[in-house]
Amino acid sequence: MRSIDLPTVRFTLALLVCASFLGVASATHAATDPDGVHEVRSSVDKVVLYRGVASVERIVEIELESGIHELVFTGLPMEDVDWDGIRASVTAPWQVLGVDYSIDQVVTPEGGRKTLEAAVKAARERLRRAELERKGVEEDLLLLGMVGVRVASDASGDAGTPSLDLEAVRAQFEFVRTQRSALQKELLSVEQEVRDAAEELKRAEQAFDKAGWTEKEIVARVRIASTTDGVAKVSLRYLKLSSGWEPTYSIRSDSTSKTMSVEYEALVRQETGEDWNDIELTLSTAMPSEPSGPGEITPVFVDRKRVPPPASRKSASSDSAVFGMSEGAMVGGSRGRSAQKVAESMRNAMVADGGTAVTFQLPTRVTIPTDSMSATRLRIAGFDAPASRVLVTRPVTDPGVYLRADLVNKSSYVLLAGQAALFAGGEYLGSTEVGEVPAGGDFEVWFGIDPSITVTREVLGRETERTGLLGGGRETTISYRIDLANLSAQAVSVEVWDRRPVSRDEDIDVRMVDVSPELATDQTYLDTAAVRGLLKWTVDLAAAGTQGASQSINWSVRVSRPKDLEITPIPE
Repeated sequence: MRSIDLPTVRFTLALLVCASFLGVASATHAATDPDGVHEVRSSVDKVVLYRGVASVERIVEIELESGIHELVFTGLPMEDVDWDGIRASVTAPWQVLGVDYSIDQVVTPEGGRKTLEAAVKAARERLRRAELERKGVEEDLLLLGMVGVRVASDASGDAGTPSLDLEAVRAQFEFVRTQRSALQKELLSVEQEVRDAAEELKRAEQAFDKAGWTEKEIVARVRIASTTDGVAKVSLRYLKLSSGWEPTYSIRSDSTSKTMSVEYEALVRQETGEDWNDIELTLSTAMPSEPSGPGEITPVFVDRKRVPPPASRKSASSDSAVFGMSEGAMVGGSRGRSAQKVAESMRNAMVADGGTAVTFQLPTRVTIPTDSMSATRLRIAGFDAPASRVLVTRPVTDPGVYLRADLVNKSSYVLLAGQAALFAGGEYLGSTEVGEVPAGGDFEVWFGIDPSITVTREVLGRETERTGLLGGGRETTISYRIDLANLSAQAVSVEVWDRRPVSRDEDIDVRMVDVSPELATDQTYLDTAAVRGLLKWTVDLAAAGTQGASQSINWSVRVSRPKDLEITPIPE
């Protein structure tokens, strides 16, 4: 056992002195030296993982006699730990009297140094022998290759002559093949031995480098007491940084199904420096270090109304925002487990809604190695979401026809905002963003372009003429046409969007004329998009090669104003 010097720094965080300890011990007795001090090595048993920090719980079981005992937790992480939040608990009939931590100086004894020197020497010898054995096997393989070349050369020279003994040649080739296979297997085994020996040497040298030097170590001390003998199960909890999780999804589409499979997963980042082996994991959306509260109220003002400067022609990405679609929303083209373990891992997590936070209790224990270069993907839940598929085109910004899925979150889970990988018929299409969706809420996902439908948009003409008895007005007319063609063997419906100018001045009148077919009449469109100048049609296209596989949309926009009124350019 290592010797631990007197602490150089000690912060007492909590000392809960019992005024009456189970009716026997007094406060004076609780403050005296404990009946026993026990150094314990604990392991991580439970983790509550928040979005940027982890609540880590270590558990140790120890059999103790009645009285007051101090458990000294060693082997704790030094960095990225919020030790101000340290807590301890113990099973009945034991009670926690206090918990504190200190930064101690730890010295490796001289005897331990000699043991480490011997370990380094043995590891070096093991590595040397393994490397020699690997070199011998590699030379045997090289020699065998030369034998194979000689056999092939001899057989080639005797080809077509009576001296060619086919059976002997076959036997020689079989011998070479068998020996090569055996040597290759032996080489794999020897190479593994070299890697193991090198890893052993690395660990031994690291331990040796620390020998004889004084180092700092975090030590936690927990005082517990009981009037009866028994086993005490003590847990130590603290907050550890360098860890967190993000929600992620896999959404799979099958064109013949009225639902889509949604896999709800967590991408866990674990950089704590120690592996979490066979732990109980809970995922939480709370932030323990950031209690929530109402936002600040900012002042508002009333001022003279000013007409903003005319907007420039929008790019494709800004037009997407006009249509209510964020940039990038359209997507372009354990081994050895028992059946019971596999079934447990496929169960959904237990969800708890705490008002301002949601937690997911994973159904089985998991192992998450520490790794700063990658993350671990864990399953939270899976469910089938009712889905309706809609083909959408906005040729004023993009000539493509896109597949949009309107989904319903029928699970009992809140879908947190995160990335979603999209699959169609087993093929990966790409990824998109999913916003936060409450249980029972609707959300949409874009699955990219459907190449079987073509769309073209054309400005047919533009003219400006005088109006009124004395020519006191001006009227500009712009005519448009959109052509759609279905190249697939199935009839489809396409949602077509475009736009018209919206007047910001009472002297400027904007009208739609000669519209064919009629615009959409659903109330949602009329109450929202229509008032913003967006145009919507639903066009039915028959299967390719049949009447109605091609359709056209025609309309004109007329902008009238007084002749002396200068207006901003009318976009096409």
